[in-house]
Amino acid sequence: MRQIIFYFLMFSLCFNCQKQEDVIKKPNQKDVLKITEKVANWQIETFEEMGKYRALPSPENRKKWHNRNKHHELDWTNAALYSGMFELTKVSHYPQYINWLVELGDRNKWKLYKRLYHADDHAVGQMYLSLHQNIKLKRYATIEPIKTQFDSIMKSDKANDYHWDWCDALFMAPPVWARLAKVTKDKKYLEFMDRQYHMTYDELWDNEEQLFFRDKSYFDKREKNGNKIFWSRGNGWVFGGLALMLPDLPKDWKGRAFYEDIFKKIAETLIKTQRKDGTWSGGLLGGLDIYQTVETSGTSFFTYGIAWGINNGLLDKETYEPILFKAWNALTKCVNEEGMLGYVQPIGAAPGESFKDYTEVYGIGAFLAAGAEMYTYLNKFHPIAWDLQHEAFIKDSGWCWYHYLNDENHRYRITS
Repeated sequence: MRQIIFYFLMFSLCFNCQKQEDVIKKPNQKDVLKITEKVANWQIETFEEMGKYRALPSPENRKKWHNRNKHHELDWTNAALYSGMFELTKVSHYPQYINWLVELGDRNKWKLYKRLYHADDHAVGQMYLSLHQNIKLKRYATIEPIKTQFDSIMKSDKANDYHWDWCDALFMAPPVWARLAKVTKDKKYLEFMDRQYHMTYDELWDNEEQLFFRDKSYFDKREKNGNKIFWSRGNGWVFGGLALMLPDLPKDWKGRAFYEDIFKKIAETLIKTQRKDGTWSGGLLGGLDIYQTVETSGTSFFTYGIAWGINNGLLDKETYEPILFKAWNALTKCVNEEGMLGYVQPIGAAPGESFKDYTEVYGIGAFLAAGAEMYTYLNKFHPIAWDLQHEAFIKDSGWCWYHYLNDENHRYRITS
């Protein structure tokens, strides 16, 4: 009898230990907002010296653009940061985030970057249009430079050329065109976006794996295990870009289903490719034996997209919540004491290295978007009791929502 009891207790202990390993910790919304704001604060404080913290490939893998100079404020790298920072403004009571974005737009006269057709140089328009939609900022965040440039593209003899021939472009440009269509109520911008997007889809989408090749040069390349190479951040750009763009597509537009379908198919692949540690490998089909170091930029974009998808009814909560929680918990472990997100892969076009003590602004932007959407998710599906929320609000000295606006002649504070 004693032997039976002993073996029963041992079995129970092992079973309980296994169950504990399988339990996924539910994030706390206050902690989510706290670490997201911490990362945002660190990035703003170090923005001018971003090169000091920049992830660079090993010397033998560096290209001419791998340096420690500050990225131009209108560059795509920073544009991704601004998009994430704006997502944070939707949930944070602190005004410095939106103030910082307004100052950047004002300083750069609300212009896009220098190349007329290049998707990367359109990306900063996401932030401009987002600010313009705020009734209190509409007067200052002008969209005229965007309209002028996009109109010139559509009137040019290159209007029908194939412009977005790499998958990253689907984050950089389409959300700007779709949002401009929404803001101006002019469908010509939406129609242009749709034509260009379909060109990219027709060339780079792999229907078997339900992922995008980075560009056509990867069609015949393979991982060490023989699988096709699908870049994590590249597909993160697409997935995050869809989460940014879908809210701006008309509900009754016949073309909307195409984009929702892509979003859902990528999400299905993410279930199958998530690692046990909660992240996704730099090459999604490469596996842990090939990509032993975590990579946070692709994982951040996927986390943002999954949270947004559940929040907006495109993804099933019961299916995707465990995926979401595992991903977020993994990301928080990559934030250091100062608030820097590590393990962001350097600028590239394929799976590559990442480093614990280095970052990049686009990875920070993806993390901020993920944190903001995760906070929204938790408040929607796992709300804290109202009295506890109220207590936290007062404890932090009664935040007041106000914005600092700047133009050449005035400085404003708007309260609500």
